[in-house]
Amino acid sequence: MRRTIEERIENRKKHQEKLKDTLTRLGDLLAGRLRGRNRRLATELMEELYSDISGLVTAQDREWDAYSNNHASRVFSSLHWKIDTLEAEYANVRALVTGFLHLEQSLKNLIERIDNTGEVTPEDRGKLEAARERLTTFRYSDFEARFRGSRESVSAQLGRYVEQFAPVDEILDLGCGRGEFVGMLLKAGKSAEGVDLSRTMLDAATEQGLPCRRADLLKELRARPESSLGGLFSSQVIEHLPSDYLKNLVEECGRVLRPGGILIMETVNPLSLFALSRIFFLDVTHNKPLHPDFMRYLLENRGFHPVEILYGDPPPGEALEEISPDHESARAWNSNVDKLNTLLYGPSVYAVKGVRG
Repeated sequence: MRRTIEERIENRKKHQEKLKDTLTRLGDLLAGRLRGRNRRLATELMEELYSDISGLVTAQDREWDAYSNNHASRVFSSLHWKIDTLEAEYANVRALVTGFLHLEQSLKNLIERIDNTGEVTPEDRGKLEAARERLTTFRYSDFEARFRGSRESVSAQLGRYVEQFAPVDEILDLGCGRGEFVGMLLKAGKSAEGVDLSRTMLDAATEQGLPCRRADLLKELRARPESSLGGLFSSQVIEHLPSDYLKNLVEECGRVLRPGGILIMETVNPLSLFALSRIFFLDVTHNKPLHPDFMRYLLENRGFHPVEILYGDPPPGEALEEISPDHESARAWNSNVDKLNTLLYGPSVYAVKGVRG
């Protein structure tokens, strides 16, 4: 592209020089036939003509630059999604390479032990099962990295919850993933840690030096003393859980939180058809959508009060547009548009927030 532009500039300069030489010779020819005042006028007109033509060429160059810049903007815009995809792929490749190196060493050690002893101990069997599970989580981590977004985008989505935990400390992130929210809490001066089952996600958290470890969520809470935490948080976790597990989880959350402790659970908003079709059903590991009123009831039934629903932002650029209020049917049309926007393009996520009574 740069070479093409430079060639056009050189070509334009050659034409300008040729034009200038032609006009100069024409001026000399006319000046040779004129005398006095007419001769001076002819020279001035030739100079003015050259100036006008040069100005026209410059204007054409600027017009071409404007078209070129506009085209470049469209190209960069169309490539933006490719850049996001490549970033996700790069992060996933890094996780894969790191994880496979660990797996290779672990499997090598196990093979050597089996060769030396001729038997598989329960401990070795557990390690082999862990290796198999790690390979399974690689596939899901690839999916999550591709469709949920980069560490930066997830942090931007979860940032609004940090201030919700301002009154409390000692916060546990249930299903912390790569630890984005744990990192934000620590940056805000809070004591925080996270637990998750995905070894691949936890490897990414460990690389960042975040206090995140592997544990089953329900077992982790049951091992905690009563009233031992100030806050509990989960994002995009509860829609994966079976009903009984979720009910037991909320009950344990109430037990381990101190009076005044805060529980926030974010999930996909089933009141938005956009969120259901574009987000919820995209992930086959989702169990079922959870209605905000059900989650409100579940927390209230487990002793949380007050309970409120915190809705996220509507998906950008998706809502139907209103028509001009000058149109005679504008009011009715815009009212119906509002109803459709609420149904189709409502907030993609919501969080239920409960305070331990």
